[in-house]
Amino acid sequence: MKAVINKPTELNIKHLRVNAGVRYWEDAEINGKCDAEAEEPAYRSEDEKPSMPCAEWNGRMWRWRPIINIDSGKIMNWVQGVTANVHFKVCDDFEAEITDEQGNVVSEYFDYVPKCMCPKENGYGDYIIMDIDKDGYINGWNGILVERMLN
Repeated sequence: MKAVINKPTELNIKHLRVNAGVRYWEDAEINGKCDAEAEEPAYRSEDEKPSMPCAEWNGRMWRWRPIINIDSGKIMNWVQGVTANVHFKVCDDFEAEITDEQGNVVSEYFDYVPKCMCPKENGYGDYIIMDIDKDGYINGWNGILVERMLN
């Protein structure tokens, strides 16, 4: 007889690689100003990039793709000197990969926005809500909440 045994495994997780479909880029502030250049039509055109750091074109739309150090809350691919007040509506379009120290994916997450992505206030599973300082650190980051995302 064959059986599947689920055995808890301890491993070091290092980064949370976010891939979020942002509905309204203009709901964020960058260096104290509304991301007015990124109003709704901007996410439909490769030529009209949102001002928010970590925005990446996937061939169809702009997505927010920060790489977050789980222990420190630092966004590794952040543009130094830029501050942001993020309030993104995501609704059922949140994906993430949790990687180890070598960059290997140890877990994938496809679900509502997790609590770790809204340290500023409750995002109710639909919003990413956070403040990011000029060095790319997320204010109030709690990396322990990432563990809840592991499947």
